[in-house]
Amino acid sequence: VLAVAAGAHGFVSVGSHEAKPTVWTTANGRSWETIVLPVPDGATAATLEQVAIKGNRVTALGQVTTAAGPVPFAELSVDGGVSWQQVPFSSPGPDTAFTALAADSAGFTAAGLFGEPGQQNVAVWTSATGTSWTPTQASDFSGAGAWQISALAPSGSAVAGIGSITTQQSQQTVTLTLPARSRGSAR
Repeated sequence: VLAVAAGAHGFVSVGSHEAKPTVWTTANGRSWETIVLPVPDGATAATLEQVAIKGNRVTALGQVTTAAGPVPFAELSVDGGVSWQQVPFSSPGPDTAFTALAADSAGFTAAGLFGEPGQQNVAVWTSATGTSWTPTQASDFSGAGAWQISALAPSGSAVAGIGSITTQQSQQTVTLTLPARSRGSAR
């Protein structure tokens, strides 16, 4: 289990079981139902890394392992986590890993890293419904050092985040706000 989210109808957690993307749901926190999802076509393994709930819509993001390397993928439930469907997801570069996901009144916002180790860039994706995702390289998080957005949470009409920048000399905490209208760029 790698992530959990709470909604009006209970909790949904995500991760993997026997190299397959897996979801666990509960209405009361005591009795959990396990839902093992199929590994996407062309992949040998898959893991769900992040989950967020908006009403009855539950979005889960993760990685699949292919011969070409790790590839991001997304799953969507429109019935509170009972049934799932894979939805299209693209990345601005290779080796994408998700670091945060949040839901708010405008939809879903995800953050992650892409690129070769040691040369990774931050990316932000948004989706109004969890059905289609729009990637945007977060250009405000580039330059010297390694940037990462570690957590996202709704904050009024925006999404607030916290992350870090690590250089050879230090590691610093950074905060950010992604306005609802233009969440594709960090401020």
